[in-house]
Amino acid sequence: MKKIFYTILALIAVLIIASYVILFTGFGNGIVANIAQNKIKESSGLDVNITRFKLRFSSVDLQLSLANMVNLDLYGKLNLFKLGFDLDYIVKLNKNYAQNLGLNLKENLAFGGKIQGKASDFTANGKGYLFGSDVLLNARIYDYSPIALNLSAQDMQISELLGLFGRANLAKGTLDIASKISAKDLKPDGNIIIKLDNSYINYAMIKKEFGLDLPENSNLKAQILANIKDDKIYAISKVYNDYLNLQTQKTLYNLSNNTLFTDFDLKIPSLAKLEKLTKTKLNGNLQTIGDLSLENNSLQTLNANVIGLGGEIKAGFKNNQLLAQIDNADLGKILAIAGYGSLINGSLNANLSSIGLDFANFNAEAKVNNAKINTEELKKIAHIELPNTSFSFNAKAVGKNSNIAYNAILASNLLNIKKLSGTYNLKNKELNTDLNSFIDDLSQFSAIAGQKLQGNAELNAKAHLIGSKIKNLSADANIANGIIKANSNGEKLDLNINKLDLSKLLVIVGMPNYASGDINAKAHLDNVDFKNLNGNLNLKVKGILNSVILSKILNKKFPNNVNYDLNSNIVLKNNIAQFDNALNSTLANLTHLKGSFDINKINLKSNFVLDVNDFSKLGFLLDRKLKGSASFNGDVSYDKTLNFNIMSKNLFNGALNAILKDNIINADLNNVDLDTLAQGIGVMDVYQGKANVKANYDISNEKGEVNLDIKEGKLKSNAITTALKVLTFKDFTQKVFHTANAKALINKENIKLNLNMQADNASILINSGELNSKSGSLNLPFNAKIDKVDFKGNITGTTDNPKIKLDASSVVDSVKNIFGVKNNDVTDKNKKVDKAINKIINKIF
Repeated sequence: MKKIFYTILALIAVLIIASYVILFTGFGNGIVANIAQNKIKESSGLDVNITRFKLRFSSVDLQLSLANMVNLDLYGKLNLFKLGFDLDYIVKLNKNYAQNLGLNLKENLAFGGKIQGKASDFTANGKGYLFGSDVLLNARIYDYSPIALNLSAQDMQISELLGLFGRANLAKGTLDIASKISAKDLKPDGNIIIKLDNSYINYAMIKKEFGLDLPENSNLKAQILANIKDDKIYAISKVYNDYLNLQTQKTLYNLSNNTLFTDFDLKIPSLAKLEKLTKTKLNGNLQTIGDLSLENNSLQTLNANVIGLGGEIKAGFKNNQLLAQIDNADLGKILAIAGYGSLINGSLNANLSSIGLDFANFNAEAKVNNAKINTEELKKIAHIELPNTSFSFNAKAVGKNSNIAYNAILASNLLNIKKLSGTYNLKNKELNTDLNSFIDDLSQFSAIAGQKLQGNAELNAKAHLIGSKIKNLSADANIANGIIKANSNGEKLDLNINKLDLSKLLVIVGMPNYASGDINAKAHLDNVDFKNLNGNLNLKVKGILNSVILSKILNKKFPNNVNYDLNSNIVLKNNIAQFDNALNSTLANLTHLKGSFDINKINLKSNFVLDVNDFSKLGFLLDRKLKGSASFNGDVSYDKTLNFNIMSKNLFNGALNAILKDNIINADLNNVDLDTLAQGIGVMDVYQGKANVKANYDISNEKGEVNLDIKEGKLKSNAITTALKVLTFKDFTQKVFHTANAKALINKENIKLNLNMQADNASILINSGELNSKSGSLNLPFNAKIDKVDFKGNITGTTDNPKIKLDASSVVDSVKNIFGVKNNDVTDKNKKVDKAINKIINKIF
């Protein structure tokens, strides 16, 4: 027994010695400091460095730095048995380091003082310079709660306080705090005064950071006067600026049971001053008055009355029941304050009663009578243009144990909802709905369509959904002179479209009327999981393209009466659509478009065959006359960017191979007939021969380069070559140019041209010629030489009407050379030659 007793004593002694060594020696203090330092870094993410830590049985000496900016010194006496202490502390923030926090401090911050007493009852005092103010503090903490607080801080700088959160440049101003609370019968007794004077707001920065476009003169002023007595705080407060005034006259907070009661009075004297914030012009004023109470941060009672919305709005909450009533409120103002502009002009009446605030059990009803839609405001917000529209709306809803039953009707001159009823469960998000809606007269949409519409539309639908998953769906729509039927059991979906008028459908869904025609389609989906679709779709559309709408979109004169015929077959498997399409029209025939489209990845792979039987029908796209025909084939792909390869074996009697990749087109047109090409694209037909053309063009910046390597050929007879023959007695059309090349640099519509043509005893050069593809204007300076004749000139005018201007002096010299007349031979013969040549030039040009 003695051995056991001695063993226990030895263990206790070892533990005491070990604890003493760890806690109260330099060796142990180093271990504790490292552990504490690492723990603080891990838990807070702050860069803490404990530079000194000395803990003895009756004293402590601690020094640490936070992120090399804040330094804390704590030292003094300890009484571990009584948990007592008598400590000095000082906190310092260097103004140079503070710049890393975005603070522009004029002086270093320093605050220090004493902490004396024991853990359950101690006092703390201090003084120092904080955020532009000399701060004095004297507090007593009893039973771990403050019962006395004397604090004085005048003219604290708001910008420096905001700097702690990296927002120093948002606002400027001062904050004053004065607290005189003493401990009376071990309970706080005294008052607190807080004043805020905001003198500057950085509106641009607030808009950038928070998306709020505040009105001018938003500088806030605030004042709170509070009296503390017997664990209760009584306060009055006021917050105001140029357009807002919030006051409380009776605020009571009970510290012992954590309850709060307060009244409130919020006034907006002029709603017009909120125009920048609401993005719409408002008139009148708004006031909300009432009171509320909280217990443990939970709402207990509420009484509120809103004045200034053209009617009366009341809300109350008591005994866990919410009651709200709206009588003849101005719906336009309500929507404007909510940020939707003055979209609807009308009155709103509504009632709501709910047990609790979770809306699991409630009754609600809302009515809007003789309301009108502000069509100009709708056009601004949604870019939808409607005729004058008025409507009435009535809705009722009853919630019981989170299951809501609803019923609504809408009557208007555009759309009528005769029935909208069903149930919705808040817990499992289960929805049942039954809908019957109709449009009596589609002619109301004629202004949107740009053409006269007739007929009506009707939709009947029943649906059962849980979340976004369809359990059952049955829909039957008579719309745009056609019938749409959809049925689903939650697993499969069948869709049938019969003789749907495309032009009317486009109008109804708010799109431009691109074309008219009948749509017939059948679709079957093996599932309704839109992330993994499987099924098939067959679609046929036949009609006429709308030349008026397409002319506006393309900014070109689109031809009238262009027929089209589309056939599409699509097979869906694991959300990949395999398609086989054909689109024929009077402009061109896309006889084959086949490929796949990955719906999840937005990835396209396809190949095509395009037959253009008459280029002249496409001349409107380039604003010029075209001629010819060709057949094209290739492939198209899309994976973040559009890429295509296009080929033709018979384009202007040449072979085309073009590639678009990363917005850059590279094209090769080999062995093309230049005269066929010139006639085909409607430019000057001046050369008979073959050429190879290489081109590259960047679509994004509209720049590129074209190079022509022209094979042996001849100039064709035209007004220019005829005129030169008359002057020089030399026929350029008989010369075979064995070497010829051209280079064009494209910068949008401006083209720089260089040309070099060489034949035996003849040549033609163009350096830095200019051509405008939009206007067709020409400026082509040239040098021409044939045998001994050497002259200069310039081709101007347009590609449709070119004009030649010769340098008279060079022509005279060339003609003299032909007749053997020397320039320095001043004879009657020389004068006669000059006169004759000038007469010929003037007559021809």
